[in-house]
Amino acid sequence: MPEDAPGRAVSRRVLLGAAGSLAAAATTTAAATATAGMAPAMAGSPGMAAARAALRRLLPDHAGQFRLRPSARGPERFRVGGRPGRIEVAGSGPAAVLTGVHWYLKYACGVHLSWAGGEAKLPDTLPDPRESRTALDREATVAHRFFGNDTHDGYTAPYARWPRWERLIDVLALHGFNEVLVTVGQEAVYHRMLQEFGYTEAEARSWLPAPSHQPWWLLQNMSGYGGPVAPELIAERVEMGRRITGRLRELGMAPVLPGFFGTVPDGFAARNPGARTVPQGMWAGLRRPDWLDPRSAAFRAAAASFYRHQAELFGPADLFKMDLLHEGGSAGDVPVAAAGRAVQAALRAARPRAVWVMLGWQANPRRALLDALDRRRVLVVDGRSDLPGTTDRERDWGGTPYAFGTIPNFGGRTTLGAAAQRWAERFAAWRDKPGSALVGTAYLPEAGERDPAALELFSELAWRRAPVDRAAWFDGYADLRYGAPDAAARSAFAVLRETAYGITSPDGRPHDSVFAARPSLAAASGTHYATHAPAYDLAAFDGAFAALLGVREGLRDCDAYRHDLTDLTRQVLANRSWVLIGRLRAAYERGDGDGFGALSRLWLRLLTLAEEASACHRAFLLGPWLAEARRAGLERTARVLLTTWADRPTADGGRLAGYANRDWSGLLGDVYLPRWRAYLDELADAAAAGRAPRTFDWYAGEEAWTRSARRYPVRPSGDPYRTARRVYEVLARAPYQGEVTVRAASGALTAVFRNTSGLRATGPVRLTVLAPAVAGEPAALLPPAAPGGTATARWPLADRSAGPVRWEVRAGFAPRGERPVTAVYAGG
Repeated sequence: MPEDAPGRAVSRRVLLGAAGSLAAAATTTAAATATAGMAPAMAGSPGMAAARAALRRLLPDHAGQFRLRPSARGPERFRVGGRPGRIEVAGSGPAAVLTGVHWYLKYACGVHLSWAGGEAKLPDTLPDPRESRTALDREATVAHRFFGNDTHDGYTAPYARWPRWERLIDVLALHGFNEVLVTVGQEAVYHRMLQEFGYTEAEARSWLPAPSHQPWWLLQNMSGYGGPVAPELIAERVEMGRRITGRLRELGMAPVLPGFFGTVPDGFAARNPGARTVPQGMWAGLRRPDWLDPRSAAFRAAAASFYRHQAELFGPADLFKMDLLHEGGSAGDVPVAAAGRAVQAALRAARPRAVWVMLGWQANPRRALLDALDRRRVLVVDGRSDLPGTTDRERDWGGTPYAFGTIPNFGGRTTLGAAAQRWAERFAAWRDKPGSALVGTAYLPEAGERDPAALELFSELAWRRAPVDRAAWFDGYADLRYGAPDAAARSAFAVLRETAYGITSPDGRPHDSVFAARPSLAAASGTHYATHAPAYDLAAFDGAFAALLGVREGLRDCDAYRHDLTDLTRQVLANRSWVLIGRLRAAYERGDGDGFGALSRLWLRLLTLAEEASACHRAFLLGPWLAEARRAGLERTARVLLTTWADRPTADGGRLAGYANRDWSGLLGDVYLPRWRAYLDELADAAAAGRAPRTFDWYAGEEAWTRSARRYPVRPSGDPYRTARRVYEVLARAPYQGEVTVRAASGALTAVFRNTSGLRATGPVRLTVLAPAVAGEPAALLPPAAPGGTATARWPLADRSAGPVRWEVRAGFAPRGERPVTAVYAGG
């Protein structure tokens, strides 16, 4: 990670963009609320007490070597000084101080703390801060550092208890975030409010979905699923929400709460004279709740009730997250502009300092809405800043202040990677350009506690003035991830930098695993709403796996290494699903029973290995997910979210089956593997008998599993390194890892064979062409193809004036030292 200049005053234009000083003042209201007057308050140490308590949790053996103190009023910043064994950290608030501590740990001590693998193995005496490889006097270049997707609470840990939340908050503070979306317990606000508008306690409670599905209820996509929620669980979640928001405030971080924009149950208008509701239709097979017309007195009364109860339950807040007409909602005959003005007016009436936070996603927020609002009180957290088609948010949103953001994870799927190359290219340039409205960052994974490198890099953007040098940054990250520099670790992260952290998929998503798909030879991802092609070069990615196996023995016992090796092991196996699915389909369609049988056995063997590999680290176990839900008496809802998402209309018609698929031990072995085995066996049996294969009701099998009471391990089993070595040997020797592309042009037919394994070279490759238009010897013996490399054959065309050339190429190949197999490719 490159040296960055020491912190100094940042111009108002750079800090807040050029959306205008009034807009800047308004959009920084929440941050100002969280930090204004912090220095005087901390003189009596209540703020620093929270930071010290965090250090005792995070660094119990070394917390006493830190001296924490407030800095003078001004922009958020930290400064680290002192001497060995007495580290002095000054900051504009407790969270900024903890951010400074983490920079010190990373760049002076060579260790870091993460939400996914990571432990601080520190010397008895902490080293001199002057040994840091980068400046430890830094100022935030943007006011807003936002964390939290609307779906986070559902896909990450809907039934988590306080220790998990406490750890997450500590990690977010270490990483410099100062605004956190909190949805836990918000059902109690609606529960209370509705009883003032004609609903009984039981009716109000029956409208609330289970915690696993509450995020989509708050988004106005659905209601009631998995309910009614027990009163005891509502009370428990209220207490959890209070603890979360309270801890955030103690650390000088701003809780972001859901706002009220008109979501109401059936019958609201009938029970409340003068109220008018707009039906919202369906979302993925689920009926959406009605929308209360915001222009009405009934809306104003409901909003006032909502914000009153919210304040009583969760205390003060100045940022409120809500999105009108999310993912297909209908405005009916209500003008969007008038509705927006009314929603903002109701919010400001209840919370005069409020900032309306909106998600930049698909067509949201609509320009007509933004043009009607007081932009000084709006912040858009953009989920698409790193997509290829996003180029000018000032133009898109008319200068509305926004936070540069990313959604690197969807559905909590165990994907790896992000478009980090665009973070490095765009953030500083967009922040500093004339007329910029960029005033923050927004890290918006649909589930957290995944992909620690992505979190680390993105969280540093706001604290760096210069663009990130990705090559230097990943070298530095490799040095600190496992507690000491290691050449093999550097090599692994250099490969990841150019593959997983330089993804090129059009939708900006990393790919998941075809193993997770409902079985089909046409499967092109683990679920419908996903990227349908590999997001990076799969053979090149193998190099990261091979290099990580070379990390020296003394570093392999740290949790970060065990986590990362397990993650890469299950990912290289998942990547093979993309390589082999096309071969399976081609063999079946050609009637190649022997080839189909061999490919089926390989497919199931790799799926079995994925189950075994995922069992090696707790982060990839199904058991903890279900155990948390079981304590709440709602295990089935947790099972449903991972498989069918809801009932049959949603799973099948809404195409949400498998949206939250994961390469987790237990899910791989008990859901994905049995259905692929049944499917492939049926295809083979049908082909042998000369009949059409029977169809499968995948929902029926998934639904049966959601009702199972089987318990799964909550502790890992197996050794990550030995398991990874075994996977390496299997993949290095596995057949069918090749592809052929053919092109007819310039009087010749050219066939390029590519070795799709990055782990071993092939032996000699034999390509045989069958095409009437080709002249000369049809067979070509080519030299071995290097890992990820190619070999090319060229045949002249007998008649250059002929039309399109139909061809078939048979490729005989195998990893070096193995028996060749034949794969057939046809086209033209």
